[in-house]
Amino acid sequence: MGENVQTAPVMAATGKQLRPRAWGLALIGVVALVLSPNLVLWSTSTGYGGVDADDNWIDNGGKVLETAPITVQVEAHVAPAALAALLLVVVLGIVLPPTLARYGHRTLGDVVRYSAYLAVPVCIIAGFLVYSVWQGDVVTDQLQHEVLHPRGFPWGGVTVTTGHMTR
Repeated sequence: MGENVQTAPVMAATGKQLRPRAWGLALIGVVALVLSPNLVLWSTSTGYGGVDADDNWIDNGGKVLETAPITVQVEAHVAPAALAALLLVVVLGIVLPPTLARYGHRTLGDVVRYSAYLAVPVCIIAGFLVYSVWQGDVVTDQLQHEVLHPRGFPWGGVTVTTGHMTR
């Protein structure tokens, strides 16, 4: 009846500590650099006139013109300042943690990298919203007031193309 039972301390499973890696940030930086020159966020165009019933060119006030009325097309691209801020966050998130770990501040390095992972979407979303709202409001207002070369967001990327209407 007497069983001989041996007990051993139960130990928690050991494994790797979840730590953010630099390759994720590097991938975000590369994707941002590759996509940004080709990404058009929005575009708008307008013509400052048209054609009357007699097939004459007219301006927006109805005055007959000798030449075709002017058209303006605006394309908004990624703001270089927003891209620079994003890349700065990525570079700091890649470079600082190993440097801090070398000097005995590994935990601080992890905090920096976690912060970089959190700051990347904030940079993207905030940059997109600020840029789009500014451009949408200011550039559209300038086009409605027949400004031939509308000014975009400071440090923003806009391409303005002026031309003439065609029939």
